[in-house]
Amino acid sequence: MNRMVAALLVSAGAAAVLGGCGAAGAGSPPVTVVREIVPPSTTTAVVAPPATSVVVVEPPVTVTRVPVAPSLTSCQRLLAEGFSYTYAFNAWVNAGRPLSWDADRDGYPCEQSYGNRN
Repeated sequence: MNRMVAALLVSAGAAAVLGGCGAAGAGSPPVTVVREIVPPSTTTAVVAPPATSVVVVEPPVTVTRVPVAPSLTSCQRLLAEGFSYTYAFNAWVNAGRPLSWDADRDGYPCEQSYGNRN
């Protein structure tokens, strides 16, 4: 810091000798200007706490199925689980049209469970 004050004193004196701004007149003694460099004041920044977030976790949905007896046929199980006749028909086709699903062999499966469809 002493170097900065000395540099200011030298520059102020040089300005007075050379007749720059703020220089004294020709007959008056030179004026020495001293400027003090003050460090910026220490300030404390106020920081708000981070915003808290609320996470709501829904409990998992449980599906309760009625236990079906293993002795039921495929058509009876489909009906007991609540599937439509269209679903049962498509399941029969996807299974390769097994004869055990079509008791009277007329091309309409699950007629004992879902009723006569022809």
